[in-house]
Amino acid sequence: MGSQNRRKKTVSDRSSSGKLYHRVWIAFLIVSTIVLGQGLAGADALEYLSPWSIGTEFMYSFIDGQMGFDQTPTGFGTLNDLRSDLGLPQDNQTFRVYATMRPLEHHMLRVFGSVPELYQAEIRPQKELRITELPGATGTTTTNTTNNRVIVFPVGSIVKSQMRTAQFGFGYDLDFVKGPGHAAGLQGELRYIDLRVSLADPDALAFPPPGGGDTGTNIGYQSNIISLDELVPCLGAHAQAVLPFGFSHMFPELTLGGYTRMSFGLYPGYVNYVDIQAGLQLNSGSKCGSRRFLVAKFGLEHESILHDGAARAGRVMELKREGLTCALEAVF
Repeated sequence: MGSQNRRKKTVSDRSSSGKLYHRVWIAFLIVSTIVLGQGLAGADALEYLSPWSIGTEFMYSFIDGQMGFDQTPTGFGTLNDLRSDLGLPQDNQTFRVYATMRPLEHHMLRVFGSVPELYQAEIRPQKELRITELPGATGTTTTNTTNNRVIVFPVGSIVKSQMRTAQFGFGYDLDFVKGPGHAAGLQGELRYIDLRVSLADPDALAFPPPGGGDTGTNIGYQSNIISLDELVPCLGAHAQAVLPFGFSHMFPELTLGGYTRMSFGLYPGYVNYVDIQAGLQLNSGSKCGSRRFLVAKFGLEHESILHDGAARAGRVMELKREGLTCALEAVF
C-alpha cells in the first residue's frame, strides 16, 4: 500500500514537473514572440531615418605609382614611375556619384561609380625603359650567344603614355549602432576596377613604319598595355556622428558632424585595394533627424591599388591617390 502511494506520488511529481516544464516553455515562447515582434517592428525604418539619398563627390588628388612588364626573377623589364618616367600628371580630378537606400533601420544599400578618367602625356625618359625580352628564332648558337632582343625605350626617345581609370560598385552597410545623427557598423562591397596604363612610340600606329621597318634599336612600333579589369570584393567599417555643436542664432539650421569610411580588398596577394576617408560634414537641419536635408562633406582620402601579376609574365601596376574630397548629398 505504501509502495503504491509512493508510486502515485512519483507519477504525480512527474506530471506536475511536466506541467511546469510546459508552462515555462509556453511562457518562453510568449516572451520570445513579444521580443521578436518588437525586434521586427524595430527593423522598420523609424521616423528619424531617411530611406533615400543621392550625392555627388569631387576629389582633387596627387597620384603616385609605377608600372612594369616582365618583373619575374629572371626578367629584363624595369619598374617605371608614372610621373618621372611616363610623364603622367601629378594631380588629377575625380568625379563620383552615389545613391543609397535604407529599407530597414540597420541595413543600407549603396551604388556608386566614378566618371571615367583619361590622362595622356609625352616625355623623353631619362633612363632606359625596358619592356621584355623577345626570344630569337634560332636560339643559342655555337658562340653561346642568341639573337634575342630586349624591347627598349632608349634614353631621350619620345614616349607617349596614357592612363585610363574608372570604378563602379555595389555596397551593403550593416549598422550596429543607429540613431538620430549617428551610425556605425561594417560594410561589404563589390567594386569593379578598370585601370589601364599604356606606353608607346609616337609612330606605333603609323603604317608603314617610318624608315621602312624596325631597325632593331627601338620598340618595334608597338603599344604596350597593362590592364587591371577586376571585380574586387571588399570589407570595411564606417561611422558618422553629429557633434554637440551648433551655429547658434546665426545659422540655426546647421549642425556639424564627422564621418569616416574604410574599405579593404579581400585578396591582397593579387589585387591589394585600400580606401580610407575621413572628414567633417555640415547638415542643413537643426535636428539631424529631419526627413529632408542637405549634407556637405569635406575630408581627406587615401586610395591605393597594387596589382602584382607574377602569374601573368610578371606584370606589376601600382596607383596611389591622396587628396581632398568634397561632396554634396541630398537626403529625402
